[in-house]
Amino acid sequence: MNAEGQERAKPNRHCEEPCGTTVLTNGCRAVPAMEPAMARCAALSARRGVSSLSSSTKGVQVMEHTKELLSIGLSALAPSPFNVRRHSVGQIEELAALIDSQGLLHNLVVTEQVVGRGKARKVKFAVAAGERRRRALLLLQQRGRLPKGHEVLCELVPPERAREVSLAENSGREPMHPADEFEAFKALIDEGKGVEDVAARFGVSMLTVQRRLKLSALSPMLLALYREDGINLDQLMALTLSDDHAVQERTWFDAQPWDRTPAALRRRLTVGEVEAAGSALVRFVGIEVYEAAGGVVRRDLFDDEQSRFLSDPALLERLATEKLQALAGAVRDEGWKWVEARLSVDSQALRQFAACAHVNRKPTAAEQEELDALAQRTGELEQQAQALDDAPEWSPDDAEMIDLEEQDIAARRKAIHEALKTWTPEQKAHAGVIVTFGREGDVEVMRGLVRDEDRKSAAAGVRSASGADRSTHGGTDSDHLGSPSSSAAPERRPLGCSEALAKRLAAHRTMALQAMLAQNTAVALASVVHVFVLRTFGTDYPCEASALQVSPQLSAYALEAVADDLKTSRAWQAVQQAKEAWQARLPEHQGEWFGWLIGLPQSELIDLLALCSALTLNALPGAEASASANNLAAALGLDMADWWEPTPEGYLNHVPKAQIVAALKEAGPDLSGGGVEAMKKDALVTAAASRLAGKRWLPEPLRQSPG
Repeated sequence: MNAEGQERAKPNRHCEEPCGTTVLTNGCRAVPAMEPAMARCAALSARRGVSSLSSSTKGVQVMEHTKELLSIGLSALAPSPFNVRRHSVGQIEELAALIDSQGLLHNLVVTEQVVGRGKARKVKFAVAAGERRRRALLLLQQRGRLPKGHEVLCELVPPERAREVSLAENSGREPMHPADEFEAFKALIDEGKGVEDVAARFGVSMLTVQRRLKLSALSPMLLALYREDGINLDQLMALTLSDDHAVQERTWFDAQPWDRTPAALRRRLTVGEVEAAGSALVRFVGIEVYEAAGGVVRRDLFDDEQSRFLSDPALLERLATEKLQALAGAVRDEGWKWVEARLSVDSQALRQFAACAHVNRKPTAAEQEELDALAQRTGELEQQAQALDDAPEWSPDDAEMIDLEEQDIAARRKAIHEALKTWTPEQKAHAGVIVTFGREGDVEVMRGLVRDEDRKSAAAGVRSASGADRSTHGGTDSDHLGSPSSSAAPERRPLGCSEALAKRLAAHRTMALQAMLAQNTAVALASVVHVFVLRTFGTDYPCEASALQVSPQLSAYALEAVADDLKTSRAWQAVQQAKEAWQARLPEHQGEWFGWLIGLPQSELIDLLALCSALTLNALPGAEASASANNLAAALGLDMADWWEPTPEGYLNHVPKAQIVAALKEAGPDLSGGGVEAMKKDALVTAAASRLAGKRWLPEPLRQSPG
């Protein structure tokens, strides 16, 4: 062994300076007692920090660096101003877990720092490189994972080199490719380590480990493409929805480059499947029941909501039908003419039924007690909500809990009130029930529905009995209650209109009817009287309904829900001006309103009645009052061209190009020129809006109905 080798073989020993270090020597010599502390520790290594050129046997000069490694107490380490990396107070949990499981793999780089004066003078070591490691070690020490006197292996450098060394350590590293990390995690699991163990040893969640394992199981071809930056991580995560390499590759390579977004890839992989989130059908059946019946659920590990896709819609519908049939069986015992179990019931399906009048029985003692308890709890929740509003700070979680409980209370109150409805045996003999489920997957039982043929039969029976009675008392055929044909025809959606567009246009028509009805007191008063006549002199199966919803129930919210551009219309503004004028005249306190109304002249009272009744008018599809709305429009002389124009927001954006071009040709022969048929949709919409302005063109649903 040469002299240099003998020096390096010498055992470690503690420095004589009281700085809490152990010097790992590369050749030591004695140090005078009065030398400065830095000089003493530095002098213990004759070759510390020295670079030299040595000659090899072939005459090649090689740069040789030597290090001085010190074992320093963790409490003696401090942050350094020479550290080029600016550390935030971010999480160091993962690094602490790695050090805890693997030990400190890289030493820290420090410079000596003397602090204090006199007897309080002490030596500290500032960490120029490795500050996150120091913080992670302190965290482990606080948690009892390291002893109080724990020492850390550090390389000591002079202050003039500290910044350069810190920059070099942070600059010369190349991060591991994520694909290497995926495969490394898979290798650890393959060696027999559990997911929970790997997560703990590397300071990550079990979900993170599961996600990396899922990515490691992707097609090798796609992972190779990922290493070459031919596919990004978000796209890879979308492809993990399938475990079949062939399907993954086909989904990627068969797609056009512009159609490879993560959302598009997920759609192709889940085509024909049912997404659990937002599916009332899934909530009604229950994923556990579906899986117990052999159904397969595809779970997206990379979605924060952990989206689930059910791959067998037929099985899901069969399970739902079986559950509904079981529920319907119990309802059949109530004596209804018919009971149907349906997977879905929309407004169009309900139009074929009329509602059978019912009466409410008195609540039982238990039901009344529960209603009182629900009312009391509602009041308490309102107070809690008010306290949150008044508080300077509040948690969204608290507000959400209040909201959820209020929804539960509303659902329970609705169930109790539904149970109070009663029908006579004679009514049940003509009516039936639909058993289905609502948007939240809860059971809905729609009782008292009368089919059109049953309604006609019952109405004919009522007229026959009434006719016989009038014959006995000298009555005539002109006394019959209504005409069966007045409402037999169901509302029909115009051709070329989607359901949403039909509702949008009907909302504008309703708003215009309101504006005109508010100005025609004679028609408004007759309409209000008509409502009461129908309810007072009609039967359980009326032949027609009124467009006025005098419960009273304002229709503004329903109209806004289907036409977001409604507030920009001339009709809306006209109605608002009338409301504001009356609002300004009303007394400040509601308790004074009735007395004030009594003192109004009859003409003004009728004007106010016209406005209030107009605000209840609802001519939307599904309101079951199309005939009444048409009669009102004819009586008022409604011309929608006075109230509506085909704007992009209100119409043009919602129809295809061909329909826009047809509208231009219909509005005027000179409006469809300039190559409009070759324009792109956006340009065509802009051009059409300008050309149709002031032309009084209307789509078919808004044109005057025959009187």
